[in-house]
Amino acid sequence: MDVQTQSTGRVSPFSQRPVLVFWETTKACLLACQHCRARAQHEPLPGELTTVEGERLLADVAAFGHPAPVVVLTGGDLLMRPDIFHLLEVARALDLRVAVSPSATNLVDERVMERFAAHGVHSLSLSLDGPQPVHDLIRGIPGTYARTLAALRWSKAAGLTTQINTVVMRSTVEHLPEVVSLLRREQVRVWEVFFLIATGRALASEYLTPDEWADVADFLLDVTGYGFLVRAIEGPFIRRALLERQEGIRTPGELYQRLSADLQLREGQPIRPPQMARIGTLDGDGIVFVTHDGWITPGGFLPVRLGHVRHNRIADVYRSHAVLRDIRQRALHGPCGTCRFTDLCGGSRARSFAYNGDPLGSDPACQLAVVTR
Repeated sequence: MDVQTQSTGRVSPFSQRPVLVFWETTKACLLACQHCRARAQHEPLPGELTTVEGERLLADVAAFGHPAPVVVLTGGDLLMRPDIFHLLEVARALDLRVAVSPSATNLVDERVMERFAAHGVHSLSLSLDGPQPVHDLIRGIPGTYARTLAALRWSKAAGLTTQINTVVMRSTVEHLPEVVSLLRREQVRVWEVFFLIATGRALASEYLTPDEWADVADFLLDVTGYGFLVRAIEGPFIRRALLERQEGIRTPGELYQRLSADLQLREGQPIRPPQMARIGTLDGDGIVFVTHDGWITPGGFLPVRLGHVRHNRIADVYRSHAVLRDIRQRALHGPCGTCRFTDLCGGSRARSFAYNGDPLGSDPACQLAVVTR
């Protein structure tokens, strides 16, 4: 494979402010998802940020300046916080765009979606990993699939921009074409596909091989041809896959052939060529994460503590911390540091950390990282 020494003079377009600030508002959640960062937790854990501390965090995000990052309120389940709608009002007063990611539990209903809309929520995401038996098994609670579809329809009825999130792992990968068909029927155009990181309850046995991850990336490129905006979370090599396809050097494997044939059987031929933004984000490069108890980390699955919101301004940490500067400058180790695609891709920092304990190491899911070792 073609590799070369990478220049250290890269300047990230996200050096001064991230695109997204994720706040894990609580660990409490009524689901028990297999791939979650923690076990099911019906009560908040000690140390959770208070309402006042949450208000201060939102003000600090606004202090990044214009345009301020989008604040993504996650969990756990943000609806387990009794002050969540107050915090949404605070964010709106600060002129922050807010996205929410509720769990599909009995806390979600039509009225909640209407309240989200009334409180200025910019967009909403729901998780859907496959057909009913697969999804309910992964999420740990029977009936979650049906509740997710109901929540999707309530969200759309309330006028919220809604996306679907899907985790890709061995249990779900063969069902991806079926998810695409469902999204087309439900007129959902934004699909966020998470390439599994084996952390918390996630099992390494659910990982795909590097060749299979590459096939998933190629399949997702095909999906963009049906009018979807696809985001490959922790799969930044999808941008490299598109460039290699344009260069005529891609050779998709058996998994891709199966997925592609299934998709075309269900949906016919794509309506346009594959599309993917050339510039994307990585943990620490356009993304920063705040844990339930206030630790600032590069991303939700990259638990490297950079500072704490009780003692540090998040903008100062994001702009100046050495680890984040190295990520943004692509001062990476091993094959990811010498690959000709490092600016375009950069590899999953979280997966490198999960495998090697090194947030600047190479992504073990990438074919190029494997063949150049």
